[in-house]
Amino acid sequence: MIKASRLGMAQLRRLLITAGLAVSCLLAHGESPATPARVLRAGVETHSEPLTGADSQGRPTGFAFELLQAVARDQSLNIEFVALPWTELLDGFKAGRIDIICNVVDTPERRSFMWFSVTTALLQGSLFVRQDLPPIRTSTDLAGRRLAVPKDSRAHQFVQHQNWNMQLVFVPTLQDAIDAVHEGRSDVFLATQLVSRDLIQRRGYRDIVVSELPFSGFDYREHFGVQPGQSELLASLNNGLLNVHADGTYDRLYERWLGPLQPRTLRFTDLRPYLLPVAVLALLVALAFVWQRRVLRQVSRQAEKLQLSEERLSLVFEGSRDGLWDWDVCANRIKRSPRWASMLGYTLTEVGPTRGDFIDLCHPDDQAMIKADEEEIWQGRDHFALEFRMRAKSGEWKWILDRGKVVARDPATGKPLRITGTHTDITARKLAEATADKLEQKMQETQKLESLGVLAGGIAHDFNNLLSVVLGNASLARLEAAETRANAARLESIITAAHRAAELCRQLLAYAGKGSFSLTRLNLNDLITETTRLLELSISKQARLEFALTPRLPSIEADASPLRQIIMNLVINASEALGESNAGTIRLATTVVTLPRPGAADSGPVTELAPGEYVCMEISDTGCGMPPEVLARIFDPFFTTKFTGRGLGLAAVLGIVRTHQGALQVTSTAGRGSTFQIYLPVSQAQTSHPFPRAVATGSVL
Repeated sequence: MIKASRLGMAQLRRLLITAGLAVSCLLAHGESPATPARVLRAGVETHSEPLTGADSQGRPTGFAFELLQAVARDQSLNIEFVALPWTELLDGFKAGRIDIICNVVDTPERRSFMWFSVTTALLQGSLFVRQDLPPIRTSTDLAGRRLAVPKDSRAHQFVQHQNWNMQLVFVPTLQDAIDAVHEGRSDVFLATQLVSRDLIQRRGYRDIVVSELPFSGFDYREHFGVQPGQSELLASLNNGLLNVHADGTYDRLYERWLGPLQPRTLRFTDLRPYLLPVAVLALLVALAFVWQRRVLRQVSRQAEKLQLSEERLSLVFEGSRDGLWDWDVCANRIKRSPRWASMLGYTLTEVGPTRGDFIDLCHPDDQAMIKADEEEIWQGRDHFALEFRMRAKSGEWKWILDRGKVVARDPATGKPLRITGTHTDITARKLAEATADKLEQKMQETQKLESLGVLAGGIAHDFNNLLSVVLGNASLARLEAAETRANAARLESIITAAHRAAELCRQLLAYAGKGSFSLTRLNLNDLITETTRLLELSISKQARLEFALTPRLPSIEADASPLRQIIMNLVINASEALGESNAGTIRLATTVVTLPRPGAADSGPVTELAPGEYVCMEISDTGCGMPPEVLARIFDPFFTTKFTGRGLGLAAVLGIVRTHQGALQVTSTAGRGSTFQIYLPVSQAQTSHPFPRAVATGSVL
């Protein structure tokens, strides 16, 4: 049995505890203790002898246990005792399964979930080390040492407030901490001298000693702990402690378990040093009684302000439409706000709480990027912002902006312990950016065509002027040299070549949208029918022409010659796509459409046409089609996939269509054929023009 060293200190301890009990009773307003109608469960910590423990049959023992029994008898409390290790005891108290803890130290961390009685015992804490290790004389000697400590114990919470850079080795009980130091799994442990020396003596260890390093403020002021809000129970415990002190029960229990208290008559000289503190204490008690209600009112107002602040914060996040998340890295658990799940169409119960569940919702193409960014967080980066796609409950992919911050790191390893952040749905912004990119690409294509058109138009005008001179002089020379047959043949070759060059100039002007056309009102069905004979002679023998012409087709204003040229050009291209040996179909169709089409998502050049009615001529084939890289270049001047190809080809077709205020749209798939759709505006005039109108400019595609 551990003996008390000094009689005067024992008497002083009793005096202070008695004064504290008197203060507690005054602050309790003198309310009489109420006998609870239910059985109270009291937890007793095992392996903390002689304060508390359990015998071989698991029944609670120890000073604090018998002291609580005495208080319960005095206050008529019905208590059921249970002996548990510290971690299980604390978890059971937090869960509400335990009403009273027999011996617990008052710390700032525990005040949030526990109320404390007056002091039941005051014990000194010390650092214990293994004897074969270098001595510890200053706090710097603690750096890197392994400290065995029960989680959430008084020692653990004390160490958390120190800057010692120690490695924590968590163990269930103080006895396990002593065993860990003895077996070399740890270097030191922190605990009360009284309990630790008793356990070391019981275990028979001789290699564990008290460190030379003194600690300021590390003591064990033991209390009874109760659930918050149990003011009547707390008053009963404090009144019971006052009574057991008064009838001598406390002294007998203390002498039995902690050391002898040999009472002697107190003299005035013994009390003189404490008269002033007692007087000050009495004054403070009176002031406390007066100001108690004022303090309670202030606390109430502060609680209301805190609740209002929380409501405002909640409204701010609701207004921002952001989802919140909080990741406990050690437990691998993520807490999320309802908005986080609802922006994807889920409820909180439908989304798993682990990091793996989150990764499974991310797009497979984005998972590598997310993991790489997470690796940078592990390397020391605190803030991050990342954009990726997540699968909604509907199956669609939504773009998410994930922003967060590391709020806690392990001081020993630097690894993140807790990370929090927000999720923002940026799908609409991403769609807008994609639309803007498409418009930018279309603008660049339009600018390219316009630039080429200006260049082609300028070259064609100048070159046509030169050809006029060549043709004129060649014609005069042919008249003068008619008698010389050899010279006449050469002049004929010059004139033929000049005519071909002039035709190329007309194509250049057509591509540039500056060709000169005579517009008349005509029916596109009639033009296609008139061209049928030429089409049948121009295409392959294996090709079959099909017609789907809408009857009573509205008239258009156009130049018949270039339109006939367009039809011939596209039909011949379709025939060549079929080949000479492959049978296939070339289909010519006409329809009337109203743009923009209600409920349809038009795309491509059609979207740039003015609203109104248009005649659509469609020429399709079942030939070889075009791959995307060829389709992207078909309107480039002089581009061709034919070995004998020359001239402007489809570039000239596009220029003619633009000159007629229309649009040309092409769809093609390699191996599945191609479809050309030409949109021309319906004529607004009721009668034919008395004479053709010359048109020299056109709209862009």
